[in-house]
Amino acid sequence: MGSGMGAGMDQVSSWSRDIRFVSGMVLLFFATTHFLNHAAGIAGVAVMEQAQEWRYWLWHSWIGTVALYGSLIVHPFFALVRVAQRRTFKMPAREMLQIALGLAIPLFLIDHIVGTRVMGTFFNLDESYQAVLRRLWPGLAVAQSVLLLLVWVHGIIGLHFTLRSRDGYQRWRDPFLLAAILIPVLALIGFAVAGREAGHMVVEPEVTTDAQIVMFNQNVTWAKSVFYGLVGCFVGFVGIREIRVRTTRQITVRFVGHGVRKLAPGLTVLEMFRRFGIPHAALCGGRARCATCRVLVLDGADSLPAPGMNEAKLLRRISAPERVRLACQIRPRDDLQVQILLASRLKVANPGELAPDASVGKRGLTVVVADLRAFSALSERQLPQELIGLLNRFFDEMAQAIAAHGGRIDAFYGDGFMAVFGVDGTPAKAAQAAISSAADIVRAVEALNREFGAALPLPLRIGIGIHSGQAITGSVENDSLGRREITVGETVAVASQLESATRRVLADILVSEETIRASGRSYRGTTLLKIALRGREKPLNAYGFASAPEIAARDDEPDTAPAPAVAAGDVDIDAEVVEETAQEVIEREQIVEREEVVAANGPQEKPPSKPRKVPRKKAVAKAPAESDETGS
Repeated sequence: MGSGMGAGMDQVSSWSRDIRFVSGMVLLFFATTHFLNHAAGIAGVAVMEQAQEWRYWLWHSWIGTVALYGSLIVHPFFALVRVAQRRTFKMPAREMLQIALGLAIPLFLIDHIVGTRVMGTFFNLDESYQAVLRRLWPGLAVAQSVLLLLVWVHGIIGLHFTLRSRDGYQRWRDPFLLAAILIPVLALIGFAVAGREAGHMVVEPEVTTDAQIVMFNQNVTWAKSVFYGLVGCFVGFVGIREIRVRTTRQITVRFVGHGVRKLAPGLTVLEMFRRFGIPHAALCGGRARCATCRVLVLDGADSLPAPGMNEAKLLRRISAPERVRLACQIRPRDDLQVQILLASRLKVANPGELAPDASVGKRGLTVVVADLRAFSALSERQLPQELIGLLNRFFDEMAQAIAAHGGRIDAFYGDGFMAVFGVDGTPAKAAQAAISSAADIVRAVEALNREFGAALPLPLRIGIGIHSGQAITGSVENDSLGRREITVGETVAVASQLESATRRVLADILVSEETIRASGRSYRGTTLLKIALRGREKPLNAYGFASAPEIAARDDEPDTAPAPAVAAGDVDIDAEVVEETAQEVIEREQIVEREEVVAANGPQEKPPSKPRKVPRKKAVAKAPAESDETGS
């Protein structure tokens, strides 16, 4: 009987989560419209009455009534089911607060509903703001204010922890927080202002009959008895279940790195972590909305039930390998051995529980990867002190160019760096800022050449790759390096490969078509190329710049033309669409290649001839195959 009851509760859990969320969103939307109507009281009772008309049109319709009162019944019931499914009540403080608020709300809410909607329906009482405010102010003002805060905090906590594992929530977190603070504050101010105004109105006093008082008390007592009686039934169910499981057999669960525990079956693995104080991650609080609590089942996987609908969907989304399960969704009934997979070096939110950094997320960014050319040949001809001094000056200029446009340098490596744009702001602004920073970088390198030209055996040259797309951002830390912000993902790899491709196509800057499109701008002096990238079947469209990018005037003709695909070892470029500066880049490449050979092998007996000027009709550049170094 016990196992059958537990299996039934597990089946309820597979779809009750969605019901709780939808019903909760209906209730939160109603609360938002109601509180905004309160906020209109800052301008007076008359404005509140006008705003109430459209709110009544929505919530007093038969669709609004069914949705509202259906949610009022369904949401608390399935929330109690969720609580009853717990096998341990060791939980984060915010979950305890959520449960406490949910139990406290009916104490105030039932009186409010019966006093307004129910009494208005049966006795045709005036439900206008003027009449209701006169009943509530000032005697019941404190109780109504407490109810407002209880409902709002309960709803916002639930919505925040539901959405924080979503990819796009990071961008809207600050506006969400601002609205979460302003709406209740303005509602309380409007309630107070309008309540005092209504109290000074000269109107006939409202007469309350004995029948109305009796009906009000009966309805309030009945509703509270039903709710808290239901709560008592669930408490009794939990108590009986605990007695049964503690008198039945025990199973052995081995937690790799955290010892062996013997306990009664029925708890989820996540609840076991909480009961025994094992450090773990649980971003969504055990609702199968994230995969941070996933574990590798080393032994006993065959005895576990198959993943439910929500768990299976999430495991497919993250391409989880075999025997990887969500700790919050598996309830072992036989011996088990599991290993926590998520790195445990995370920000501690509660003793025994590790909450991932809120800054972690997937968002649209523009990545810039830059690298100095011929640095090996340059380093062989410079004294160590001179070389390090030059690099310090170079990175100082690069950091200023990135910071000036709102970017962030994520990594310095040898003679290159990677920067990201769009952590704050729109994708369009991020793309524009990245291209503008690339122009400043090119100008800064030219200025360094003029400054250090007499002391440099080779001129400084730089290659820059820019790409826009989805990337994962977050923080990593360890005891030796401390905390660092990082950005990873395919977007970073593409930008790195574009930087490497600048050597083959003889351009200083390669900007992907995605970045140009995101920027919403057109630029002069560009060449449309098709760049073959490792890991992609189709070539990537990118625009090459032979100098610092400049925005094209509105009446300028687009200076781009399609080009054939670029293979790993050769490039075909139509010279008719290449600016004169590209010809200079070709000659410079040939000069530098010759000087690099001299630096590596010593002077040759016969000096190479002056490079031949490439014809304007057709230019075919052959470059060696791309190395494995991506510069990332």
